Amino acid sequence: MGAVSAIYARKQIEHAVALPNKAPLYELVGLTPETAQDPAVMVPIADYLELMETVAASEWPDVQFHMKTSASMRCDEFGLFGLAFKTAPTIQQGLQRVCQYIRLHNQVSEFTAEQQGGRYMWAMKGPEPVRLGLALSHEAALATTLTLCREATGRDIYPQHVQFRHTRDGLIGPLVAHFGLTPEFGAESDAMFFCVDQLAEPSVVGDVAIWAYMTQQLDQAMKEVVAQEQPLEAQVISEVAKLLSGGVPQLSEVSAIMGVGERTLQRRLSERGKTFQALVDEARQKLAHQLVSGSPYSLVEIAFLTGFSEQSAFSRAFKRWSGQSPRAFRKAAQGDVLGLPQT
Repeated sequence: MGAVSAIYARKQIEHAVALPNKAPLYELVGLTPETAQDPAVMVPIADYLELMETVAASEWPDVQFHMKTSASMRCDEFGLFGLAFKTAPTIQQGLQRVCQYIRLHNQVSEFTAEQQGGRYMWAMKGPEPVRLGLALSHEAALATTLTLCREATGRDIYPQHVQFRHTRDGLIGPLVAHFGLTPEFGAESDAMFFCVDQLAEPSVVGDVAIWAYMTQQLDQAMKEVVAQEQPLEAQVISEVAKLLSGGVPQLSEVSAIMGVGERTLQRRLSERGKTFQALVDEARQKLAHQLVSGSPYSLVEIAFLTGFSEQSAFSRAFKRWSGQSPRAFRKAAQGDVLGLPQT
C-alpha cells in the first residue's frame, strides 16, 4: 500500500479549523502530535484520503483547508528533501530533484518535469481521482509545489495554466486565489505550466556545493527506502488476504484500498508479469496453509475465511496447491510441531 509523509497529514489537521478537537483526526491516521512532527514517518494513503474527506465534509462546499495547508508549507519542514530543493541553483533544477526523490515523502504519485516549446510542464502521475480525497490531494500536491517555488525564489510566481483530471463540485475560490487563475478541470493530466524563463531564475539561497552535498545524502536515503519497500505483488496479496472472509475481492476493491487506479494497478502488475487473479490465488493458498497448519479453526471455517462458499471447493483447491488434502496437511503439520513420527 502506498503512503505519504506525516507532514502532509499534520498540516491538514492543523488547518482543519471547523474541527477543533484534533485527537480523532490524529487517531484516524495513526499519529500523535509528536510522531506527526517527523517527515520520515509515513501514513498509509487510505488513511490519509479518509482524513482529507473528513475535513472536507466539515467545510463543504467552501473547502479551504488543503489550500491553506499548501500555502503554509516550507522547504525546511521536508528535511533533506526540502533543503535540496531550496539550495538548488535554479527552480528548474530543484523540480528535477523533486522528480528524482519524491518517493522519500510520497510513495503514491510520481512527477515529471519537461520543457514543451516555450513552456515548462510540471505534471503529476498519481492514482485516478475516483474519490474526493484523491482529487483534493492532487490539488494540494500542485499547490504545495508552487508554494515551495515561491519560497525558493522569494517571488510570487504564478503558472500560466493549471489543469486537473477530476471534475469538481463545491467552490473553487481558494484554488483561484492560490494559483492566480481558474484551473481547468476534466483535463487529460494533472499539471502546471510555467514560462521557461520563470524557472530559470536563481534561487535566493542557491548554492552548488550545498546542493551537491544534499543530493548525496538523498541518494543514500533513497537506497534505504528502496530496500525497505514491499514489492507491489506482496502488497496486493496482503490486501486480498484481509478481504477474503467477505468473499473473493474484485480488482476495483483492492485498488481503491491501495489508493491506486484500477487500470494503473493492472498495468503495473502486467509489467511485472503478474495478474490480479494469480495473486488472489496465491493469497488464498498462503492463508489456507497458515490456517490449516497453525490455527484451531475447523476446515469449514477455514474454507469461509479463504473465500470459499463450500468446503468441497476449498478441499479441491487445497489439494491442487499442496498435493494433499487439508486434513492430511494438518495432520502432517501437527506431527512436525509435536515432533511425532509421521505415518
